[in-house]
Amino acid sequence: MAHNYDNRSGGRHMTFDDDQDNSEYNSRDSFKRKNKEDDRFSFGKRQRFGGQNDNKPRFENWNSEAGRMNNWNSNKNKKWQDAEQFEEYFEDVPRPEKPRKYTISIAVPASILEETCKKDELRTYVVGQVARAANIYSVDEIIVYDDKCWRKKDVTGNDSQNLIEMMRMLLEYQECPQYLRKYLFSFHRFLGKVGVLNALNAPHHLLSKQWCEYREGVVLDRRNKSLSYVDVGLSSEITIDKKLDAGLRVTVKLPPETKDLTKRFGVVVSPDEPREKCGYYWGYTVRVAHSLTEVMTGGRFRNGYDLLIGTSDKGEDIKTTEYPTFSHALIVFGGVEGLEAAIEADDQLEATEPLHLFDFYTNTCPMQQARTIRTEEAVLISLCALQDKLLPKGKN
Repeated sequence: MAHNYDNRSGGRHMTFDDDQDNSEYNSRDSFKRKNKEDDRFSFGKRQRFGGQNDNKPRFENWNSEAGRMNNWNSNKNKKWQDAEQFEEYFEDVPRPEKPRKYTISIAVPASILEETCKKDELRTYVVGQVARAANIYSVDEIIVYDDKCWRKKDVTGNDSQNLIEMMRMLLEYQECPQYLRKYLFSFHRFLGKVGVLNALNAPHHLLSKQWCEYREGVVLDRRNKSLSYVDVGLSSEITIDKKLDAGLRVTVKLPPETKDLTKRFGVVVSPDEPREKCGYYWGYTVRVAHSLTEVMTGGRFRNGYDLLIGTSDKGEDIKTTEYPTFSHALIVFGGVEGLEAAIEADDQLEATEPLHLFDFYTNTCPMQQARTIRTEEAVLISLCALQDKLLPKGKN
């Protein structure tokens, strides 16, 4: 079959000499007719999605100025309606059954960050595990103390005092509600690895859509002669009837009638009130002690701790131990070398044995098979074992 190339098309179209009816292919309008035939045969496909109305432009309403304004106004009104519904909706936080006036404190040596952790990332994670255990078992105070059992004076450029400060800062950072951290914590090298921390999900770490009669807040830097504005994690700040310094963390009680108001107000109360009056676990405080003696004597309670418990694998079996009633209990954990080494290293202590210092010297894991238990593991194990022993003995 002979064929020639059409020079006008640059050799892209062929003309057939021996074809009887090749005028259809050789004419200039052949491709236009082909497109019309494709439209005719594909008409049924468009009809499935709306039929003949699909021949019209989809956005014909936007061709006119009135159509554009109507669509814009409808979307704007929908957004405002959604915002109003979101602000009015709150999920009530369940209230505990009864108040709690007794407290539980734990003391953890900062030397564990030197003995078992070589990098800041692992140190941050270990401190986070201690904070998680304290949060799970409602610990009200964590004491970071120096047990004088440092094997090395310098670890990656940080001395013992820096490790104590690092542990304190990480514990305070994790206890602080997320919406307040931007006010209370600036960038610091001790906080460089906080991404490995697990969230506490504590009762006072409230979301913006959760409603609780108490909230943690920070006083904002806004000028007013008689009032203070506080950010408590809601959609807008609230007001209190006191003039306080900006940047101060406060515990605020919100009256029930403010739940449905646009401009809410509250009253500053003691951080212990949510626990003492309603039974909420309201986080822990952090205290630094530079010796084991300061752990015992430097508490914030007027009469001190009335129940002292030391933990060690050399102590008495917890299954055979019965504890008395108490108001403020203190549980002390040792480092890698144990509490015996910490007592021996403290020159201010008159006691030479743990039984002379503590009311009870307890082995909270009598069935252990490993040679040693890490301190962060001992905190979780001990608090779990002591839960059924201590909670019924607390004075309310």
